[in-house]
Amino acid sequence: MERARTRPLVQFGLWAVAAVGALLLGLTAVGSIGTGLAGGPQTAPLSAAEIETRLARHAAGTPAAVTATPAPAPSGTGTPPAPAPPVVVRAAAAGTVLARCEGTTPRIVSVNPAQGFEREDDDVRPGQVLFDGDDADVLVTLSCADGTPSGQVVTRPED
Repeated sequence: MERARTRPLVQFGLWAVAAVGALLLGLTAVGSIGTGLAGGPQTAPLSAAEIETRLARHAAGTPAAVTATPAPAPSGTGTPPAPAPPVVVRAAAAGTVLARCEGTTPRIVSVNPAQGFEREDDDVRPGQVLFDGDDADVLVTLSCADGTPSGQVVTRPED
């Protein structure tokens, strides 16, 4: 009779030990993901201000924290010069356009609409980006001056 009473207690005890072990294993796994699988230093995500600062430095040609020694320029002709790095052009609250200049011609590298807007490809000319929003349309007309793209932003209320 005594044996019949202790069996459920032993089973419960084993179950509790297994549950605590699984919990500890799960917490350890989640903790290791936060510090990287190799156990290296934890990398915090960048804030919006840090991203803007890094993009501005990149666009201005300011070297990052780690600088590389530039390779010597090859003598003679044959390879064209590298294009200028792309520049972020703000489209008011509609988003951003990443553009670069090829001579005096602006080239769109990418378009990043803000929430509530989408890129409209109809009825736009080369060098223009139209953001379609619920309440307004935003037209960005790109131009190049001294190899640096800029944008004229026009906001039109939706009818």
